[in-house]
Amino acid sequence: MTTIRIMKDSSPTAAAVLVAAGNSTRMAARGVTERKPWLELAGTSILEHTLRAFNAADTISEVVIVTHPDDVDTVKKLVAENPTFAKVRAVTEGGAERADSVRLGVFWCGFDVDVIAVHDAARPLIEPATIDETVRRAAIDGAALVALAVRDTIKLMSEDCPGRAQVESTLDRSLLFAAQTPQAFRATKFRELIGRAELERLSLTDDSALWERYEGPVTVVPGTPTNLKITSPEDLELASTLLANRDRMEPHS
Repeated sequence: MTTIRIMKDSSPTAAAVLVAAGNSTRMAARGVTERKPWLELAGTSILEHTLRAFNAADTISEVVIVTHPDDVDTVKKLVAENPTFAKVRAVTEGGAERADSVRLGVFWCGFDVDVIAVHDAARPLIEPATIDETVRRAAIDGAALVALAVRDTIKLMSEDCPGRAQVESTLDRSLLFAAQTPQAFRATKFRELIGRAELERLSLTDDSALWERYEGPVTVVPGTPTNLKITSPEDLELASTLLANRDRMEPHS
């Protein structure tokens, strides 16, 4: 029988795995030579913006950065020099696929945390309050992810008409959500599922899909359009505008 430990004062602790190991191929296709973690918003790298959010989140006790093999030394140097990286427990290189990178990051997470939260490092505008809410829901329900209700009407295309696009049906928008990160899970069970998926050679692009496959439903924490994933130069421009607007709206002492 599995024993679920009740967190004192409803305050779980979490390790965050920040996935920053990609090759930024879509950016490169548009002529951007730097990998996404090092692109700047308001003079600060995307990776550093993301780390600031997790450093400010009350539930996060440690951070593991999974980065591109060519960036490991650069990240380690920043960790040693920058107070924004104070919670970083380890820096490790990623694997061939996203699932491999997540597995390698989880390996470095401490065994004294209640929850493991996985986040795309290319989502630099995540709010600390959203991180904390996701961790707390995962501690209670087993798993939670940030997701944004779909606003547009979604059409399902037919597979029976090669060479031309035709709509087959319209999906129920009220049931559709666009997955974001962080996605958080009870640590012991998540480690177990990652090991199970590795044995079965299962590679999923979304961490919550692992929980859905083996355990069942995942709790949704409402996301925001500002928690965008930067994949193109246009995303970078939009994030810069959103960041400037947010800074103007925040009270200053």
